[in-house]
Amino acid sequence: MRKNYFIQTKNSANNPIMQNNRMISSFRLLVLCFILLFVTSPIFAEDDAKCMSCHQYENFGRIDENGVFHNYYIDAEKFQNSIHGTLTCTACHGDITNIPHNPKPVPVDCGQACHLEEPFSQKPFSHSGIAKSINNSIHGKKGNDNDKDKPVCKSCHVNHVFKEYHENIVAQKAENCMACHEGEQFSVALRHIEVFGGDLSYWNQKNKISICVNCHANADIQRKTQEVGEIDEVASFLKTFHGVGYSFGDEAVPVCSDCHSYHNVFPQSDVRSKIHPLQLSKTCTSSGCHEGASDSFISGSMHFRYTGYQAKILKYIRLIWTSLIIGVIGFMILHNFADFFRSREHIKKHGYPKAARAGKAYLRLTKAERVSHIIMFVTFTLLAISGAMLWLPRERMLWLPQWFFQNELRNWIHRIAAIGMFLVSFYHIGYAIFTKRGRFLLFQMFPKLIDATTFMQNMMFLFRLRSTPPKFGHFNYSEKMEYWAFAWGSFVMGGTGIILWFENLGPKFWVDVSRLIHSLEAILAVLAIVVWHFYLVHWKPGKWPMSNAWITGVISEDEMKEEHLARWEELEKEGEES
Repeated sequence: MRKNYFIQTKNSANNPIMQNNRMISSFRLLVLCFILLFVTSPIFAEDDAKCMSCHQYENFGRIDENGVFHNYYIDAEKFQNSIHGTLTCTACHGDITNIPHNPKPVPVDCGQACHLEEPFSQKPFSHSGIAKSINNSIHGKKGNDNDKDKPVCKSCHVNHVFKEYHENIVAQKAENCMACHEGEQFSVALRHIEVFGGDLSYWNQKNKISICVNCHANADIQRKTQEVGEIDEVASFLKTFHGVGYSFGDEAVPVCSDCHSYHNVFPQSDVRSKIHPLQLSKTCTSSGCHEGASDSFISGSMHFRYTGYQAKILKYIRLIWTSLIIGVIGFMILHNFADFFRSREHIKKHGYPKAARAGKAYLRLTKAERVSHIIMFVTFTLLAISGAMLWLPRERMLWLPQWFFQNELRNWIHRIAAIGMFLVSFYHIGYAIFTKRGRFLLFQMFPKLIDATTFMQNMMFLFRLRSTPPKFGHFNYSEKMEYWAFAWGSFVMGGTGIILWFENLGPKFWVDVSRLIHSLEAILAVLAIVVWHFYLVHWKPGKWPMSNAWITGVISEDEMKEEHLARWEELEKEGEES
């Protein structure tokens, strides 16, 4: 097994034994380094400083005065294939001249004048300009108590040196480029492009946002930002549409640095800031995000934080729809529980109603009505699934095919399904107005005083205060409630959906209002269909696993008497008179 090499540096000024042990450990390390220097020098001939003679060993490091182990191991292969692989160690660690390192090496200053050559222009390049930009930004050192919280280069460029170079990916992308541009210098440029812009790059969204979260989720930093008016930037971002898209895995959605910049980060009040009111239009419309967005669109809160009357409007919308969801769905669940047990008792006493396989049958749905019902069901299901993907954790949606998680495809599935539902709804309106049967069904669907009477009678029956169920007409109260609720929901979802589709027209506050209503109404609609429609039409005792009426279009005479006795009596009376 390979040994762990480290130096014990705990405070031992008044302990002769510990001092002696430290001297022995230092001497052993010195001897080891010299031996390795001569043994391995042919292998690392290209390393001028012979740094890898010691740093090639895993767990080579030291324990500091706080008992923290610092590992100085360097993976030579990964380093050589990194963006810094063409540099020697002393290019950045220029103060190291002795082995062992005495005096103690100072932290690397990434802003020093490296005098590298830019891969395309072949001109001298230095990170000093970037370092100057950072120092002038809100993250720069100002000589006060807050400096200890300020990031340095390596706070964001975490393990940058060990970013692997995916040669096969770069080769595929660069095949056309290399046909004309050849040479080692261009190869280095491609590595740089791959690291900072490739599909598997270090600078992907997850790493970009996690870098910002490392500081901005810190309790002390949050406390200081709250003192100047900021409120939990991370949590508020994740509640926005951008944040939801990021959580969903949308690779195109902007994250912190896309709006706030990388190095030139300034307070919103500073005109140099990308989020200053004078700069915000350019920021939001750049990179293909909100091209053509109106000035009113960018006037809202990007972190979904509003004050005054706007905050009250959002508050009351949440209160109204939350109350609707709890009240309506709660009533439906209670109703269905009572109906389930009462229906089982009724079936046990009277038996199951015969299906419409033979004998007299009654028309419930024509062919055109069944086709429109199927289209409505399919589009509603697609809308529910593609919409839920934006606010449900991805791990709960893994039963879907992987191609469904391509965000652009999901967007268009949602939009096409919305158009399909709009067209079938428009057809239904025309059918209800311009056809004889449509007008009859619409008239039967209008609420009447008798519906309140049959509702009370049915509640008494369900809770055993009445021995027989009421006589329902062509449509009972549950069918009417569902129909008009669906009509109302379609109007709300359609209106808010159009606003969201053309959100660039703004203003953004009303876009956020529409998004909130759209989401809450969708939750209410999906729960109502599952809890109310599916149970009463398909899952209740006597119908499980489903009613065939949506396929055949007819129900049996027994089913007609069971569910629409008043209408059956009307039809029988009409038959006798004719």
